[in-house]
Amino acid sequence: MKKIAIMILIIFMSTLLLTNVGYAIDISLRVVVNGEEVKFPDAQPFIDANGRTQTPARFIGEALGATVTWDGNAKKAVFEKSETTLVLFIGKREYEVNGQKKQMDTEALLIEGRTFVPARYVAEAFSATVSWNAAIKTVYIDMDKTGKVEVEGDTREVAGFIVPKDIDLAVGGSKEDSNYEATFTISFLRDNVEKQKDDLEKILLQKFSEDTVKEIMSVIRTKVKDTDVIEKRYFYDKKTDQYIYLAKSWPMRGSTISLYVYKKGYKPF
Repeated sequence: MKKIAIMILIIFMSTLLLTNVGYAIDISLRVVVNGEEVKFPDAQPFIDANGRTQTPARFIGEALGATVTWDGNAKKAVFEKSETTLVLFIGKREYEVNGQKKQMDTEALLIEGRTFVPARYVAEAFSATVSWNAAIKTVYIDMDKTGKVEVEGDTREVAGFIVPKDIDLAVGGSKEDSNYEATFTISFLRDNVEKQKDDLEKILLQKFSEDTVKEIMSVIRTKVKDTDVIEKRYFYDKKTDQYIYLAKSWPMRGSTISLYVYKKGYKPF
């Protein structure tokens, strides 16, 4: 009788353990910037040996409104936004913000040809606040939202531009103390690159003259593949008295085309 009771207890405990395993949920690590989850289409973020969240460089950079370039010879990732330049070196804890050397408690990594960077240090370099919710494995990054971005129905307003919410083109406002009022980024890692260009053209026409937009788009449309190169260039729109800066687009997998709209009256040179 005692043996039967023990066997029943063993079966019960085994069933309970299996049930618990069956209901276990593996929550993926997420990164949320200004309330919107950052999408990583291939390589995913992870927690490194130092307890830091490592994310693919280009996607976290774009989510923060920065232009990201890769120097293969020096093995460094460069993030540029407004007047801030962040440089992270693969395998080194030393990094630079506007030429000033700093130290972090982890390092950027190169894994299977993809650059991973610690989200916290990238975000804080651009004056964002970072928090971590361990229960749902989520990193929250909040920028200083001084650039005007309002959501109304299926559109949002960014520095006077009306932007559809469901487009792949990345559109961002800027901080009050910067020289830019808006940034536009076309990514070759996202779908419909040509549609991103079309969306950009439509949005620019809301404010700038047709001649200016035509000149800008004639250059942007020369980059058909991510291996094509666009040299940096400045444009001036007489209608609004504004300069527009087209950053250099490097020949690399997943490259971007980044356009910066200077604030009215500001002269970059």
